[in-house]
Parts: sequence; structure tokens; C-alpha cells
Amino acid sequence: MPEPTGTGPFSPEQNAYLIINRQMTPLVKKVIRLGRLLENDIVFPEVSVSRFHAEIRFEDGKYVLYDQESTTGTFVNSKKIERCVLNSGDLISISDIQMMFVKNDARLVDIAKGTTRTLRPDE
Repeated sequence: MPEPTGTGPFSPEQNAYLIINRQMTPLVKKVIRLGRLLENDIVFPEVSVSRFHAEIRFEDGKYVLYDQESTTGTFVNSKKIERCVLNSGDLISISDIQMMFVKNDARLVDIAKGTTRTLRPDE
């Protein structure tokens, strides 16, 4: 699959993150793949997560989340999506995993640490 092109060069100084399980994961590539297989950039070892579940692409200066025809769907702020431009503070759900997209907003980092859930139900 060809890499999407954005306007201008991509740099990790975009200050965009996914906060997953109280950990900040910087988005440092134009395409971030999420899913169950190890070939993904972010791996969720859950049977309810599709092998290639979703992608976040940096396009025209925006981060866009795409569902990759996953079995259980991809949700942003509790709404099922096929494609969605992400805004700082958006809550993304893949199966029973929640994460927050944060861009240039340190205040949301502290809030997100309390709203994302662990991958293990016993914690």
C-alpha cells in the first residue's frame, strides 16, 4: 500500500500522541498501523482486535483515522467511523481498548491518564 502524501515534510515535532494504558505513544510516521499482528506499529494482542484494524495517517496537516474493514469496528467519541479527522482530546475505541489522541495540549495528557483503560481486565 503506498504511503499517503501530506503537504510539506513530516516531522516528529508535530507533538501528536496516542495515550494508551497511561503511556504516551508519539506519532512519528506518516502512517501508523494499529492491529493484532506484529507487523503493525502499535500491536494489541487481543483476539477481538483485527489483524490490521485501523490506520492513522498524516494528511494535509491533519491526522486522519481510518478503519481497515475491521470485524468489531473503530469508534471515535463513541461513534462508529470509517474515516475521521482527529481532534485533540478525541477518545478512540478499538474493540474494548480505549486511547486518547492528543496534539499540542499538555493539559489533556493528565486527563487522558485517567480515562484510558488497561489491556488487562484484572488491573
